[in-house]
Amino acid sequence: MNETVSRLMEANLLGVFNERDAKRRAAAIRSTYAPGVRWTDDEGVSIGHEALDARAQGLQQHSQGLVFTKASPIYQTLISGTWLGIWVPRVAIR
Repeated sequence: MNETVSRLMEANLLGVFNERDAKRRAAAIRSTYAPGVRWTDDEGVSIGHEALDARAQGLQQHSQGLVFTKASPIYQTLISGTWLGIWVPRVAIR
C-alpha cells in the first residue's frame, strides 16, 4: 500500500471525522484537503473546508458516543479503472 494513501485515509478518518476538538479538526482538514474539496456522501455534497468541517461536526452530533479506531491496514484495489483505498474502520461506543 502506498504510504501516502495510508496517511491520507488515516488523517481523514481519525483527524477529521473522529476529532471532537474544532481547532484540531480544522487544522486536519487544512492539511489533508485542498481548499475546494468536494465531499460526497449519502447526505449530499459538501464543497470547501468549512462545509466539510460542518459535515464532520454534524456526523459527530448525530452519532454521539461513537468513535472511529483503526482496525486494519488499508488495502488498495482497482475497480473500473480507478484505484481505491479500502479500510474498514472499527466504530466503538464511548
